[in-house]
Amino acid sequence: MITTVVLPLVGLAIDGSVGYWLKAKLSSAVDAAALAAGRSLSVGLTLQAQINSATQTAQTYFAANFPTGLMGTALVGGQPNVAIAQTGTHTRTVTVSATVTAPLYFMPILGIRTATLAATGQATRRDANVMLVLDRSNSMNVTSSCAPMVASAQSFVNQFVDGRDQVGLITFQTGANVDYAPTIHFKSNSPSLNSVLNTLQCTGDTSSAQALSMAYTEIKNVINQPGALNVVLFFTDGQPNGLVATFPIKTQADIRYDPGVNQPPPMLYNTNPANLIPEPVSGCNIHDNLTGVIADGSQETGLPLNATGYTAAVLSAAGVPISSTASPTTINAPGCMFPNSNWQYSIYGRVDVAYIPTTDAYGNSVVDGNYKPLDLFPSGNPYVGQIRPDMPRTARYASENAADSAAMTIRSDSTYGTIIYSIGLGGNEAMPIDTDFLERVANDPRASNFDSTKPVGLFIYASNKSELSSAFQQIASQILRLSQ
Repeated sequence: MITTVVLPLVGLAIDGSVGYWLKAKLSSAVDAAALAAGRSLSVGLTLQAQINSATQTAQTYFAANFPTGLMGTALVGGQPNVAIAQTGTHTRTVTVSATVTAPLYFMPILGIRTATLAATGQATRRDANVMLVLDRSNSMNVTSSCAPMVASAQSFVNQFVDGRDQVGLITFQTGANVDYAPTIHFKSNSPSLNSVLNTLQCTGDTSSAQALSMAYTEIKNVINQPGALNVVLFFTDGQPNGLVATFPIKTQADIRYDPGVNQPPPMLYNTNPANLIPEPVSGCNIHDNLTGVIADGSQETGLPLNATGYTAAVLSAAGVPISSTASPTTINAPGCMFPNSNWQYSIYGRVDVAYIPTTDAYGNSVVDGNYKPLDLFPSGNPYVGQIRPDMPRTARYASENAADSAAMTIRSDSTYGTIIYSIGLGGNEAMPIDTDFLERVANDPRASNFDSTKPVGLFIYASNKSELSSAFQQIASQILRLSQ
């Protein structure tokens, strides 16, 4: 009785336990192999080249986790099977499967000598396209935050894989610039993205809307990968205060705040509403419009924003030249009020502007559903109802509205499904970070206009420059998690 019943049951239990342990090891090995193979995929290789590379990687990881001959097993076919599927939505799936025969130790007494065990592991990842959008305005320089930002951004870039992920760089101050076009060779190209980051200098104002719109253009027109993991990382240390647009030239005399056009710099500014003086027709002799930037130049120190004070205008008939190493300067135009290209004359430029248009150069709404209230010319003024270019708070709020509008445009494009993350650095400017604005840019669940039907991002606040590295790393972790 013991021999015919109990011993087979004991043998079955032992062989079953060994088989269960081997199956767990096999499952763990194919899972590890699939994950490693998935990480090794390169968007710069042909599908066959990817299969070859992933197969080698998978075999290496499988062997490390399930050594040849483990517990007397034999791998059917000699190697695990590796398959890669690539879809039109830029999703790549690696499937690793393996079958082994395992010897049984007690069941041969019943004529059963081996067991066949099989397991399959799978890893899926989307191509990751990341546009870094970095604020390099003057406050970053004054507070010695430029170098920590660069170092944090470089560490962020290092988290992504050359030849697989695609990364680009846009920086902004008085204007924005594509400093590094997105490429899968952001590490191996010369110059590399990180070497370009090393050259950045911080100066000028904060044209956030232009930078966001340019990032969107790169995602749509340069990368153009619907279905991929498209991401914008927006970093700033302050509120938007510069608006890039086409401004109509002032063709009618009116009454507005005057920057003291008859005085050399530094000029006095008339801040008494009772003493507003007539502004003459612009003397610009360059068709009908000026292109460039109008910004709040009044050095805001807190709320409420300044109604009177300087607004700075960087204007040109041909556009504003921007580089990654220098602040843009006012470009002289025949007959215009600004006399030369010296930055200190920039407050003269806005005298030639009739009003701020309702959309910026990228089609973003300057009004933005009255998110931030704007000052309009009153009745009796020839430009009644138009947005005033002579009031600092309106220049700032128009800039913030346009940036908010740009972010909404980006996340409303379901073709690309772009996720926006935002980082705000505190303590750099007298004006505190506008937390709600940065939450709105990211469509963070805490935002006042959160829309759960659109891609959900995240805003991270760094209270000082020593927290920048952690903030950038948190965003990198979020992106890498979503790509798997």
